[in-house]
Amino acid sequence: MKRKFYFVSLLFFILTMTGYQSLAQEDSKLNFPISNIEEIITQSGVILDREISSDGNGSLMISTKEPVTAELFDLDNIDFGNKRLTYKAQMRSDNLIATQDMRGISYIELIAEFPDGEELISRGPRVPISGTTEWRPAETILYLDKGTAPKRVKLNLIVEGEGTVWLDNVVLEAIPLRLNYLFWGHIVVWIILIIYIYDLFRKNRRLKRELETLS
Repeated sequence: MKRKFYFVSLLFFILTMTGYQSLAQEDSKLNFPISNIEEIITQSGVILDREISSDGNGSLMISTKEPVTAELFDLDNIDFGNKRLTYKAQMRSDNLIATQDMRGISYIELIAEFPDGEELISRGPRVPISGTTEWRPAETILYLDKGTAPKRVKLNLIVEGEGTVWLDNVVLEAIPLRLNYLFWGHIVVWIILIIYIYDLFRKNRRLKRELETLS
């Protein structure tokens, strides 16, 4: 019985690690260093700041008194179906204040557009930057698990206030959702297997005690 248990456990361990490693290789990470203003979709009102930068290559600067939606990158040739997308960036602000019509905040925006016209939108960070800040990490996550892959994914920067905002070191990470499903699925299988084997051992010990009593 013990040999059978060890063999089954080893087999499950090998299958788990093999599947996990093979799927982990499908992860992708796209880096968008802000070093060339011509790569940015929105050209009006944006400036490449060579002096203030989190990575030393320059940053995107917006100085405004009105609401701004800056479209940064538009990705339409990548399969993002069944993925968890994480849009990360570094943000900084100077005297970003509220006005009568604006809240005095800035944040990043991740949009997935589907062939049927539907859009999924995610914004972050949970606490948008405001006032005067040093470089801070910003992140927002979108789960694309509706079955149909989006036709394009957009990375934007939103400013709702009067002041100056910088954005730098933009990253988009894509992780297959089935990676998480597989991992937790194997955890559940392991738990069930352990309970099953333990129950067999318990029944076997009880049967031995009953036979010893009869003897």
